[in-house]
Amino acid sequence: MDDLTKNTNQIKVKRIAFNYIYNLLGYGIPLLLALFLIPILLSKLGTDKFGVLNLAWIVIGYFGFFDLGIGRALTKIISEKIGLNQLSDIPAFFWTSLIVMLMFSSFVSVCLFLLSEKIILSLLKIPVEIQSESIKAFYLLILSIPVVTTTAGIRGLLEAYQRFDIINVIRIILGVSSFLLPVLVLMFVNDLYWIIFSLVIVRILVWFLYLFSAFKLNPDLKLKIKFKAELIKPVFKLSGWMTLSNVTVPIIVYLDRILIASLISAAAVAYYATPYEVITKLLIVPSALTAVLFPTFAANYIRDKSSTIKLSDKAMKYIGLLLFPVISIIIIFSFELLNLWLGKEFAINSYTILQFLSIGIFFNSIAYIPFSLIEGIGRPDITAKLQLIELPFYILLMWIAIKNSGIYGAAFVYMIRMIIDCLLLIYFSKLITGNYFLVKFNLKFLYLFILLFILIFSITSNIFYVKVILSALMLFLFIYISWRYFLDNEDKSLIKSKLNIQFF
Repeated sequence: MDDLTKNTNQIKVKRIAFNYIYNLLGYGIPLLLALFLIPILLSKLGTDKFGVLNLAWIVIGYFGFFDLGIGRALTKIISEKIGLNQLSDIPAFFWTSLIVMLMFSSFVSVCLFLLSEKIILSLLKIPVEIQSESIKAFYLLILSIPVVTTTAGIRGLLEAYQRFDIINVIRIILGVSSFLLPVLVLMFVNDLYWIIFSLVIVRILVWFLYLFSAFKLNPDLKLKIKFKAELIKPVFKLSGWMTLSNVTVPIIVYLDRILIASLISAAAVAYYATPYEVITKLLIVPSALTAVLFPTFAANYIRDKSSTIKLSDKAMKYIGLLLFPVISIIIIFSFELLNLWLGKEFAINSYTILQFLSIGIFFNSIAYIPFSLIEGIGRPDITAKLQLIELPFYILLMWIAIKNSGIYGAAFVYMIRMIIDCLLLIYFSKLITGNYFLVKFNLKFLYLFILLFILIFSITSNIFYVKVILSALMLFLFIYISWRYFLDNEDKSLIKSKLNIQFF
């Protein structure tokens, strides 16, 4: 029985690893392509039109908000049904959720369509010469809301079945098209309307690809198209709190830059936002992992609580061990990196910002795991309540910090919030699951916290080779501490088997 359990766990780990790689590719390939195509789009469109296109990318990305959190709730519910082998219940939950999403998003689409011209002209400072094509382009975007919204629901089913290979093939198609199609359209016509038209067509194609894949995974979906009003309540019980998170998170995410622009200047936003946009790209690492872990937590927690908790424990540890060396190098060489990329003046103004933000991103990355665990086991109310409690304090502290210390104060408050948020999420994940990995991780987080600040405040030399030597010693110390105190026997055996050498 022990051998069978061990083999089963190994299969699960391999599946999670493969799904994680699929997600990294799904997120990473479009990002790499964007680095090459964005300069082309900027030069051909000009600053104003490129700004509107950027806004369109943001808007169409956030249309998923109108799913009312049902997409993620559907992933959790269907994962549980699969885990309990209650497959006959899936079609009713799927179609009920999809119909509710379609009805709500269609209502929102009609309302926005009627008000869109006034909203666009009053809120957005679009130059007169491109207002006409911009308004027509936004009409198309608004009409695509039901497609984008219901796509989230269909993708939620694929995530429950853990078919991240399919999801990420489609995600790559969508991501590549988002940048490549505008370039191709510009070869024939320089008009935002036709660019947005091409993006909407791709969204419709993606919708059909997801639905076709869902039908292949569960043929009963085609045969049992039914709407059950009594299923709305259990779906909304989960999705309501997730929707609340969808409202508060964007406020928290964009608050710092909005206050900097309001209280200081647009130039200050550039010095703050540029290192922010760079360092937050590291969040691809935890987000790709938690997309895989969320349905795993939902499916396995009821059947095997202890292994689910162990999986979350290991995921936090691995993310910390993986990102710490990367974050450390960025912190130590923050000035040199910014100087090489953007010049000395920018580096002088932003290197400390990058250091504070890097620590924040490190703890935020770890926090992804307990956040996903809490929501995966059906307690999104906890994460939503935490965000609601944090929001007023964060607004107040950010405002005071920016008024008194400018962008440095903003970066420091961001870092402190991420550390506190991480510890709170770990504490509440311990509280609701009854496990005690918090005791082990308290010391580990403390060690990491101290090491990070040592890196920032002790390695102050301006001599490059001194920094190289000190950083090498620090990373060697980290490897030693990790091997002795962070990794258990199972981890060490795995590493030894892969590398075929003995350590320490």
